[in-house]
Amino acid sequence: MKFRDPGFPDVSHGILIHKMIIGSPAHQAGLKAGDIILEINSRVPKTADDVFEAINSQAKLSMMIRRGCETLMVNVIPEPVE
Repeated sequence: MKFRDPGFPDVSHGILIHKMIIGSPAHQAGLKAGDIILEINSRVPKTADDVFEAINSQAKLSMMIRRGCETLMVNVIPEPVE
């Protein structure tokens, strides 16, 4: 993807957040589109399904993310999806 769009982030490891829902728990915790999820509760997600599974557990999530050149820790408390 990087070859087609030079502005696309280099994602060799982790899961890219493509879009963010304004007002969602992730947005309120400070996550942004373009962030790359490196770890969730000390586990490395390999697929988007790994991220969805962690979110659906309804447990507090501690996420290590990469934003540009920075590595940040963010805590997210998922909300029930109806």
